[in-house]
Amino acid sequence: MKAKFLKACALLAAPAVMFAASACGGKNIGENKSYFLADDDIYPSVAAPYEEESRAAIERWKSAGGSRKDEAAKEVAAELYAYACYNEEYIDKYVYFSSQTGSTDLGASGSGDVTTQNYKLIIHESESTPGYKYHYTLKKVNEATGTINTFKSLFESARLRFVENTNKLYRFEGDGIRYVEGHGASSEQPLLTCDWETGSDWGTDDPPIVKREGEKLTLAEIEEDIVNNARNGYEAVIHGNVNILADNIVEEAEIAEGTADGHSVYEITMRLNAEAASADEASALMLANANSAEECGWVEDEDGNGPVITFQIWENGLMKNYSIDESWEGKIKVLIISYDGGADSHTDVWYSYSDADTGMTDKLEMLEEAKALKG
Repeated sequence: MKAKFLKACALLAAPAVMFAASACGGKNIGENKSYFLADDDIYPSVAAPYEEESRAAIERWKSAGGSRKDEAAKEVAAELYAYACYNEEYIDKYVYFSSQTGSTDLGASGSGDVTTQNYKLIIHESESTPGYKYHYTLKKVNEATGTINTFKSLFESARLRFVENTNKLYRFEGDGIRYVEGHGASSEQPLLTCDWETGSDWGTDDPPIVKREGEKLTLAEIEEDIVNNARNGYEAVIHGNVNILADNIVEEAEIAEGTADGHSVYEITMRLNAEAASADEASALMLANANSAEECGWVEDEDGNGPVITFQIWENGLMKNYSIDESWEGKIKVLIISYDGGADSHTDVWYSYSDADTGMTDKLEMLEEAKALKG
């Protein structure tokens, strides 16, 4: 699995903020680097903050017997997912690359198929020695009809947020969003690229990239944090917009053990209850915030299944990869108008923790070139 491009997915999130997509007036830095992860199958070189808790949860599942086994699998699966997500708040460094493919249907008003890709590299340091954040998002409309086709330029965007260790933020905007040759929308491994230009917020002050303050959260505090972030509209730490620790959300779970790079890897599949997830306050808020939607909720697919989250963790609890299949319906905002509609999407995300994949050399070279051009 060396040098595996992250393949999969992109849900069309209706763009209430797409007016900011233009890169007019910036300095052209050149084509996107088209990053990929070379070491997603290499055992993490960093410590896992929730290793002890994750190992204990796994042992609890292994020791459960009889009728208790299925219930234990549900509880442990939810815990492992929460720990894996919240590891990212305290870990020294990580990088992930995600690709999402999905479609949105606005009924008589049109439909669209979009690919969205994210690359996020975080290096946590301390208040005295801040770290780095390099995060880009590219959205490409593959097919569109009606309203979505009319406002296609508003649905496509490329943005890069670069925070260097001087606590300065540099924003880039992308133009000419396209597929890398041989990795188009119909290929097994689609990969987007663009031409970056210097944007706004150039060299402005930004909070330092540091680990979460204080002692790491307990499981109960993680659930409280998920709810508080959702209520306040903060960026969710939990992936998938689901309060995975809420009652009755995990309907069924399976856990299997394998190996990679000489270490145990656990693959967990969680089938969620669409009705319970939609009724949960935090989950509904996160779904709405992430998709510029209102009055939305998950729905079952044609086979009667709710959302499915499949993820792999290393034996120390760090996330190796995850995928999400989901369908939801609600009022989707396009500009200032809300449409009754729905969306189906599949998301794949891979992680790496190696020195090679988390290296900053090429990113810093890009930034220095941009600074020189910007003047």
